[in-house]
Amino acid sequence: MGLGGHLTWTAVASAIFEEKKLPVLPIENSSICEFSSIFQNNKHFIYDVDSEHYPLNLSNPNFHYLVDHGDRVTFTAEDHIISHICKKIKLKNFKLKCHLFLTEEEKNNANNIIKGLPKNYITIEPFSKMSWMQSRAYSFKKWQNIINSLSQYNFVQIGAPECEKLENVIYLNGKMSFRETGVVIQNSQLFVSSEGGLGHLSNAFDTQSILVYTSYQNPKMTAYPTTHVIDIALYRDTILGYKNHELYNVETEKHDEIEIIEKILEIL
Repeated sequence: MGLGGHLTWTAVASAIFEEKKLPVLPIENSSICEFSSIFQNNKHFIYDVDSEHYPLNLSNPNFHYLVDHGDRVTFTAEDHIISHICKKIKLKNFKLKCHLFLTEEEKNNANNIIKGLPKNYITIEPFSKMSWMQSRAYSFKKWQNIINSLSQYNFVQIGAPECEKLENVIYLNGKMSFRETGVVIQNSQLFVSSEGGLGHLSNAFDTQSILVYTSYQNPKMTAYPTTHVIDIALYRDTILGYKNHELYNVETEKHDEIEIIEKILEIL
């Protein structure tokens, strides 16, 4: 499970903590999930089995919202991932709100980076994680067109260190941790990207996001109240759940990036 996936579990743990008055002992693949940086410094989680806790198996198939068939997945949930899990646990009160709590050292590191940024800026991540699938990617060229069309705004590019740099941006890739990136997003006017882990992170830091969704999935599964959806899907009835398909490129090329530009201008 990736960092974005673990962020969704922070919403579940928060609901359990409020309703059960117990911290969650997270278990993944038969082991206590101490390795996730997402759960660090969060009172809703505990790792001491001898303390009072609510055991939560993140790998429990009953919580899964999809089934992996290799080249494609089938979705088993109709609503948001967080809603799906909370309803399975029979939680009565839950929110579509992720949580991440930084240490003082992380806050200082992030704030030192922010000192060198303009007062107003938009954060952008033009790439989607490609290790598991290529179905959520949007055109790099069109992201560049968006920046060129909005030259009156400052753009700060964030994400993995090896990613190609957009022109006319402040490039911060690789200069901070995933967790610290949340502060840079928090201090931005808006976060723009395709659907992925940083979309969950922007929600954790109460920042509005514009996220591009392809035919891979239905936006309602991961969109938050803070999310402005750009749904470019043309072939969802045909390629829903496929990790790779030539039609993803077709719908990306057919989409007019002016829709994203207009949405940015509308929000700002």
